[in-house]
Amino acid sequence: MKAAIIIGSAREDGNTEAQCRAVMDALEENGIEVDVIRPAKMDIHHCTGCNRCIDTDSCYMQDDMQVIYDAFDGSDVFILATPVYFSGPSSILKQVIDRFQCRWESVDEPYSDKYVALLCNGGSRNPRFENVISIVRAFAFGTRCVWAGETLVEGTDNDESKCFKDSYKFGVHLAEMLKDLE
Repeated sequence: MKAAIIIGSAREDGNTEAQCRAVMDALEENGIEVDVIRPAKMDIHHCTGCNRCIDTDSCYMQDDMQVIYDAFDGSDVFILATPVYFSGPSSILKQVIDRFQCRWESVDEPYSDKYVALLCNGGSRNPRFENVISIVRAFAFGTRCVWAGETLVEGTDNDESKCFKDSYKFGVHLAEMLKDLE
């Protein structure tokens, strides 16, 4: 089994990275291979809405997004991680999601057995997680994947250590879901 984690934060060693490390530790301890991808360090262009992908099922732009498409195709669980910025996902993660327009499937297509999950954190005591969840769930359903859930950590401005415990538990939960597929 294989997982891909897309880190939608440019801040290395921040809260999103801590969440990802915790989930990665839990998955690897359960025998799941994990690839970590940091789009902030990649050359990824914005979707132009050209609709060329409608006829080809692939994006015409030649950039580093192919690495993410390959990770998506090769994983059993695709994990999107982001801090909450202005009540939504980071622009880094949103750019990746938008580039999946070429993978947007017809509602008539059957669901795959691939899972999509969300790791999200917000600095305040009441971040607007619901907007992020809505966008990432739309990604999951648009790519005909099964929603695996999310782990949400609030109040990280005051306590960055909060990211590890719940995220690790969520990683164990994901590993159990994947073992059920075997």
